[in-house]
Amino acid sequence: MFRRLRRSKKKDPAKDEDGDVDMGGASGAKQGAAATAAAAASSPVDEPEEEDIGLETAQLRFMLQCHKSLVPNHKEVEEHFMHNIKLENMVEYYKATCEHGVLKLDAGLVASMTKDNKAKLAELEAKVEDAQENHGEIEVMEALLKIAVFRARTGTKEEALEAYRKVAELKSMSTGQLIDVVLKRILLGFFWMDTELVKLNIEEAEKLLEKGGDWDRRNRLKVYRALFQMVSRNFQKSSEDFLSAVATFTSTELCSYETFIFYTVMTSIVSLGRVDFKKKVIDSPEVLSVLQQVEHLGDFINTLHDCDYSGFFKSLVKMNTRICTDRYLHTHKDWFFREVRVLAYVQFLESYKSVTIDSMAKSFGVSKDFIDKELAHFISSQRINAKIDKAGGVIETSQPNQANARYQSVIRQGDLLLNRVQMLSRAINV
Repeated sequence: MFRRLRRSKKKDPAKDEDGDVDMGGASGAKQGAAATAAAAASSPVDEPEEEDIGLETAQLRFMLQCHKSLVPNHKEVEEHFMHNIKLENMVEYYKATCEHGVLKLDAGLVASMTKDNKAKLAELEAKVEDAQENHGEIEVMEALLKIAVFRARTGTKEEALEAYRKVAELKSMSTGQLIDVVLKRILLGFFWMDTELVKLNIEEAEKLLEKGGDWDRRNRLKVYRALFQMVSRNFQKSSEDFLSAVATFTSTELCSYETFIFYTVMTSIVSLGRVDFKKKVIDSPEVLSVLQQVEHLGDFINTLHDCDYSGFFKSLVKMNTRICTDRYLHTHKDWFFREVRVLAYVQFLESYKSVTIDSMAKSFGVSKDFIDKELAHFISSQRINAKIDKAGGVIETSQPNQANARYQSVIRQGDLLLNRVQMLSRAINV
């Protein structure tokens, strides 16, 4: 579950083995200028991201907060979480986790990590001073960026944002590099689950992309936006963005490709019609390539499409653990399970003018009382067009008249408008 896909970083020919720009040589200033230009074109801000251990750690922390019945390997998850904390000296995140009662605070560990972080920060700040005194703007930007990344791992959200602000304010920053800094702030927002921070930076990134930005940055922002829309329960737009990035996914710093496909399926199944879902998801080569790697996902989508409703309900139970332990989806679990049940009921009833409650209950592998209560609820809320003949034990379906429905909608909206106009008229006369 925690495996991440990695992308190798390309070595910059304008840098030596230590990663520093080579400004020496016989040609002196000429080679230095060329090297500086090359470094500006492919600085660390522009380099593709590797796995973001922060988001993985945040997911592990969320799993530790879940009921142990949902996380049978609770001890393994805790060990993995603490390994990441110690590896990156994530002292502030560790303290925040303990403050929420997830783990017991180890004061000795906090003191050790704090000491190490102070020493590392002093070293990074010394490099910034050296770059300001002896090098150029590119080196200053690289040094400040390292501090920002360090703060994002070890410090508070506010400290990290301040560090990224200093990077973004440099006059030498290109539009592409500014976009990369904004994308890093979006990751920071997801790390701390600050949706307002994510929203503001997505909007800022979209404005910057209007001025310029390559294909990779546009594609990555599309995935970031899709995840934010999913968190905000806008599954329709989230599905559109996820699907458009299926064949070109490169945002491995956000999640693994398997998890990306999982989110794509979850948002699409409640957003697309049966025909489009079959074409864009079930038959997609990219989805098929990883479908079996995501536990129970294949059964979940295939049983619904194949009208195996009993199998579909069983797969819902199996999917429950994955959805309930996902930090982005868990808040939508009740809504999501309700929507997919409605989807299954509507799909089943479309094939009948009338059907017995007993027959439908057997098809779904549940009791008659369960089906009766479910349908009564969804019919009363106008989610399903049918009526129940309780005495005869029959469900009678009625196909909605779209033209009549639109007419009734116009009438209702017209009445509301007239009422508001009358209220405004009386207020003006007074």
